[in-house]
Order: sequence, then C-alpha cells, then structure tokens
Amino acid sequence: MTNKLNPGKIVQLLTISTQQMDEATLSALANARQNALNRQSVRAPVFTLASASAHSSVRWTDRLIPHSVQPWIAAGLLAAILFAGTSYWQNVQEQQIDETDVAILTSDLPIEVFVN
Repeated sequence: MTNKLNPGKIVQLLTISTQQMDEATLSALANARQNALNRQSVRAPVFTLASASAHSSVRWTDRLIPHSVQPWIAAGLLAAILFAGTSYWQNVQEQQIDETDVAILTSDLPIEVFVN
C-alpha cells in the first residue's frame, strides 16, 4: 500500500506542531539551525571554468554560445572528425592499392602468380 504525501498537508501539520511549542524551544531550534548553517563549509571546485563569483550562476560558455546550440556544435565536430578520419583511411587504402598495381606491372612475373 502506497501513501502519497501531500506537501500542503505536511506544511499544515508542521505549522500546527510549531505553534504548540514554547518560545524557548523555538529559539533553541533556530539557534541550532543557524549554528549548523555557519559550520557548513561551501567549497568551490579547484579546477573550474565557471566564474568565481557566487552571484553569477551563468557559465562563461553559456554567454558565448547559447546552451541550445552547444549539442549541435559538438555533433558537427564529431561529424567533421569522422569525415576526416574516413578520408584519410580511404587515401591510405588507395595508395596501398596503387603500390601493389605498380609492383605487379613492373614485375617480370606473369599476373596469374598474383591472382588466387
């Protein structure tokens, strides 16, 4: 059996519960919360390309290139790399075939020796 939690109902129950507490308990809870927040250390990553400013939530790459364009640029670079690699591989294959053809044509052996 699953019970769905209703956030509104939870807020209402917590509000009613806190209204039943005395002022000293509420003050102690507020002080404990503040002490815990003060002790919590917020550490920024050491190696980052993001701005060091805490007020800036926008990365510098988002300012240069909109976020929606970045995947298209990455896909374009990948396609260009694949195209260049395929072209290079094809060129190497053609050179090997040409070298084999030249070796066959310049040899004194009959062509039947080279054919399986």
